[in-house]
Amino acid sequence: MLIRMNGYLQALCGVAIAMVLVSCGDKQEEVERSLGFDEFVPVYNAYITKWLKGEHARVDKELKTTTQKWTTAVGIEKVSLENDVEELQREMERVTFRQSLGDYFAFKEEEEMPQDLVWEDGMDQPEIGDPRALKGGVFNHFISQFPATIRPFGREANNSFRSYLYDNLEISLTGMHPLTMKVIPGLARRWAVSKDGRTVYYELDPDGRYNDGHKIDIKDYMVKIYLRVSDNVSAPFEKQYYREQVAQLAAYGDKYLAVSLPESKPLMAMDASMAPAPSYFYKDYGPDYVERYQWKVPPQTGAYFVRDKDIVKGVSITLTRAKDWWAKDKKYYRHRFNPDKMIYTVIRDEAKAFELFRAGQLDAYWLTRPKLWYQKSEIDPVFDGYIERYTFYNQYPRSPRGVYMNTARPMLKDVNMRRGIAHALNWQKCIDVIFRGDYARLQQYSEGFGDITNPNVKAREFSVTKAKEYFKKAGYTQEGDDGFLRKPAGDKLAINLSYPNVAYYPRVIAVLKEEAKKAGLDLRADDMESTVYYKKVMKKEHDMCIWAWSALPPFPRYYQGFFSKNAYDSSGNPKPQTNNITSYSNPLMDKYCKAVRNARSVQEVKENSWKIQQMIHDEALFSPAWVTNFVRIGTWRWVRWPDTKDTPFCVPVVYEPLESYTYWIDEKIKEETRDAMRRGKVFPEVQKIIDDFKDGIPQQKQQAEDARQEAKALEPTAPESAEDEPDQEGGMSNE
Repeated sequence: MLIRMNGYLQALCGVAIAMVLVSCGDKQEEVERSLGFDEFVPVYNAYITKWLKGEHARVDKELKTTTQKWTTAVGIEKVSLENDVEELQREMERVTFRQSLGDYFAFKEEEEMPQDLVWEDGMDQPEIGDPRALKGGVFNHFISQFPATIRPFGREANNSFRSYLYDNLEISLTGMHPLTMKVIPGLARRWAVSKDGRTVYYELDPDGRYNDGHKIDIKDYMVKIYLRVSDNVSAPFEKQYYREQVAQLAAYGDKYLAVSLPESKPLMAMDASMAPAPSYFYKDYGPDYVERYQWKVPPQTGAYFVRDKDIVKGVSITLTRAKDWWAKDKKYYRHRFNPDKMIYTVIRDEAKAFELFRAGQLDAYWLTRPKLWYQKSEIDPVFDGYIERYTFYNQYPRSPRGVYMNTARPMLKDVNMRRGIAHALNWQKCIDVIFRGDYARLQQYSEGFGDITNPNVKAREFSVTKAKEYFKKAGYTQEGDDGFLRKPAGDKLAINLSYPNVAYYPRVIAVLKEEAKKAGLDLRADDMESTVYYKKVMKKEHDMCIWAWSALPPFPRYYQGFFSKNAYDSSGNPKPQTNNITSYSNPLMDKYCKAVRNARSVQEVKENSWKIQQMIHDEALFSPAWVTNFVRIGTWRWVRWPDTKDTPFCVPVVYEPLESYTYWIDEKIKEETRDAMRRGKVFPEVQKIIDDFKDGIPQQKQQAEDARQEAKALEPTAPESAEDEPDQEGGMSNE
């Protein structure tokens, strides 16, 4: 429950309000406003101290009560209570650690820094981008709607355009290398993690500046939090996040910043990293922040800024590169962020946007969908070499799209039933027929996470023989005149598959239904409007559903989707409004989920993730569907892309190539192309496939091969047929 801080911050807001004084006449004089940060610090420190004291008392009471219940409980209730006890113990440890730190915002002398720190600078990683990259030119792209605001936080700030302004551009204390996934320097030129793994000490780069040239004040990192947790804005998630997930920010003089988290994380230098907020820009911050700053883009640490005149409401937003950007000569940034300007024009109609691209008014267009690639982009500008087409295989985490089986439903409690269904779903035919064979079969729940992905886990193939063998084990031994299997008592092998009636899903279901019949399964289409569908799944009222979760680097998340606490309530009924849509409950899975959640090293994440991925497969909780492991894009030939050993076309760990900012505009080629079009001159057609990362990043490929060889040496050869396959497949049944 979010606390309103008992009036602390409301009272403080008055510091930032511009007072209006009325003189003898009607003349009004506005008194200078104030940011109010210095007054905020002691108030917030006192608030956090009081809140932690209350949390200590609450957790202590709950821990004693839950422990007492656990000692007398039996069965599922005892397992659930044991998990609760462990969570409460962990929570208590977090609280007591935080209380030992003292003030949330701390100001110390440089001499107070620990003397035994081991510093890292991350400068041993490969370059990002291409040394041939040219600075200059204008990149023209489009957006489908104008943002409701361009503020970085507050009401409606979390819109689709914020990534173009902030998320993709802003430089934090540290970054992550998009090839090796190692920590690299940003605003900090080096860093060190404390012995207990909970605090990261950052030595700030003296060159660090905002993109308007202003120097970064060390307190600006604290100001960033202040702006988001004060009651001048409605930002409940951020208020809760900074209160609960950050333990302390300590400034050691003007050179060092220490960020403490309540507990150690696998990538502490990244998890504790943050960007500053320019205190001078927010000098007018107050209760009217939302309106006052609605159309103001703050200076930030990235390469681009936005001038007031370059915001044309409802029409376009232009970003301009800072020529004297502080990081322009830094190793990991010097070959990126190349165009002088980036213009994003609002074009709501997709067909119109494509025509503008075709005419050369837009520099790039996404062509991943088969219809765009095979039909719409088969045009003269492509044939004449003016527009170049690329297929780029990336290594971004894949969305786990497929069929999720609700183990709370009577038919699906039997693991043999679930395995049979998995073999009866012909995803490959969907890929071949609907997606023209372009997409690939998703192999497992956590694909695309590098060596965190278990290379030994592969999706069950469509097999009528194997499906029927498993159905036989589940009791469906007879085949009716209609071709569907039945139990001796007459129960028909039929199950509902829920899905939203949008886009290509009806066609997918039609293929799956027809193919499942070959295996004796009556797959019943349960289609509905998207909102109704979502509510049904969240209530756990489905048998099976086609679903996809978002996936982000660097690690997969399992706790919310497979932990027992999110499956059933204390009465044993499926628990609604949780992400455990398979209703799966298993103490061993709980152990692995907690281990990933509480891991303090990447190795811990990897070891337990591999076990979870194997269990998801063995228990047939999820039947993987398809994945687009590539991006297709068309760009005019003056848009150039890197071609180096480490950056062939684009960096691998990227959702789409434009987000890497490694491309550049070649003005000479642009003029050459424009002239050729006027004179009717053509160039060779360009259609390239960049598949260097198709099967993983090089070092990850080797790790995967090593893992396969190790597994082959340590484990007996798995039987090929379902007839000889062990019932549990190395996992644990729900039975």
